[in-house]
Amino acid sequence: MKWHGFGHRSDNLNAGDLALFCPTCPQPGINISLSGDESLDDWKYTRSFVMDRNFKAEHLHPIKSFDEVWLSDGLGFMMGKDRYKTHLVEAADTLEKSSCNNHQAVNQANAAWHKLESTGIRGVACAQHDFQTGERQMNMDYALCEAAQHNMEGITRAVTFYDINCQYNKHFQVQVDQSQFLEMVPELTIIPGIRLWHVHGHQDSCYV
Repeated sequence: MKWHGFGHRSDNLNAGDLALFCPTCPQPGINISLSGDESLDDWKYTRSFVMDRNFKAEHLHPIKSFDEVWLSDGLGFMMGKDRYKTHLVEAADTLEKSSCNNHQAVNQANAAWHKLESTGIRGVACAQHDFQTGERQMNMDYALCEAAQHNMEGITRAVTFYDINCQYNKHFQVQVDQSQFLEMVPELTIIPGIRLWHVHGHQDSCYV
């Protein structure tokens, strides 16, 4: 908390205030000083996100949920549990067979693991550095929308790198429009990409 100036203050914290933000990401009012005819529409001010998951971080349903203690719930890198769980209950997830190759992240999303509260952690992070089973869209939708809310005032372009972006982007905007828990700035243009490590597992049609 001291790193963020809250160590000796009683200010109310907002979501994500205790997360260490990437100093190289363009942040209007923090590390951007426009001069002359410069604009935030310039390509160099594009925000970049990398999206991925960890299938090994499984978590069973707690026996005594009332004994669970959440430290700084939603104030750091992990999202607040109550709003997120409500989003999952109300979200109409899109379950379909991948039209690309046999990607585990897409096809396992249709499996059901009833004994687990979660079968992994999904995350969106800065691409400057190098959940339910499978990659269910509702999980990543929430993570991306939350990531795009921080220090993005005036940014008009964002590049996302995701190993199954060819499938994910088919329904993203529809999911946002239909949800009361998802919000994306209308002026923000999302440019989807697939990083080199995963791109060779895709079909030629994925690049169109």
